[in-house]
Amino acid sequence: MTEYRIMTLNMLTDTLYSYGDSRFSRRIHAINEMIRANDPDLIGVQEMTENMLPYMDTIFEDYAMIGEKRHSRFLNEYSSILYKKDRFSVLKQNTFWLSQTPDQKGSKFFFSQFPRITTFAVFKDDKNNQAFSFFNTHLDHIFTFVRNTQAQVLRNLIMKHSEGVFTAVTGDFNAVPDSEPLRIVCSTGLKDTSDISIGSTLRGPIGSRANGNKPIDHILISDHINKYTLTKLDQKYSNIWPGDHYPLMIAFEL
Repeated sequence: MTEYRIMTLNMLTDTLYSYGDSRFSRRIHAINEMIRANDPDLIGVQEMTENMLPYMDTIFEDYAMIGEKRHSRFLNEYSSILYKKDRFSVLKQNTFWLSQTPDQKGSKFFFSQFPRITTFAVFKDDKNNQAFSFFNTHLDHIFTFVRNTQAQVLRNLIMKHSEGVFTAVTGDFNAVPDSEPLRIVCSTGLKDTSDISIGSTLRGPIGSRANGNKPIDHILISDHINKYTLTKLDQKYSNIWPGDHYPLMIAFEL
């Protein structure tokens, strides 16, 4: 049996209103400590931007990164996958846009404020030579019907590209368990490991109340994986919050 530890992490984009410990240059110390303490094998990140990369040297000592920017006019975010470079080999990789034209860079549905993407990879675990598939995404934050159409595109991509012994999907879905976007994506033979028992994955009270104190960050895994442990990382590291979302991590053996 081989253990897999998978994390979803919203990095929180710096804005003009970010100050003090909310700046990424300060929060990266908490993120580094959190990663060291929890030792994930793979991390799906959201809201990562180019100006963060120079601060991530410590992470890049152990992890490599795949994924392309979403090609938006501003807040040009990545939804990248970080993976332990001494354990995994990349067999395939791509970035797709959650639009009517997934291969067209910068494309989006009309009512989506930003282009939304999914980063996809097929990895080979060098421990056991088994391949598996990984998708990481970040859905629209405004309209339910836009999230539903983006989820349909993601479902089609999962059905088309998944291969290997399991599939994992991480992301900020901006949607709670059992909502339509999650039902759509889980129709591909996946299960949502996030459930209402863990409470909100948003740290602030306003967003938490708006979502009924339910998680909007999710880790989906193949339905045949029956035993796993899900952890919500709801603490400070280096006396600083890593972001405005609580990261999630699952561990399972296969």
